[in-house]
Amino acid sequence: MTIIESITRDLHDLPPPKLIEVSRYIHALHPQSADRRRAAIRATAGSMPGEIGADFERAVRETADRIDAHQ
Repeated sequence: MTIIESITRDLHDLPPPKLIEVSRYIHALHPQSADRRRAAIRATAGSMPGEIGADFERAVRETADRIDAHQ
């Protein structure tokens, strides 16, 4: 019996929630998954969504010229 056949046989005995876990793990191992994750991180690095980004920018602009050594 090959490794793949052995794994396949074992998979038949798993309940659906465990099969989902196995599926996620296997797909995460695929090289293209890592490439997609890296691309998503590069595309969104340093950005904040919607109002959060606007609030942050506003707070920085309001306090950028002040330094408070006590905080």
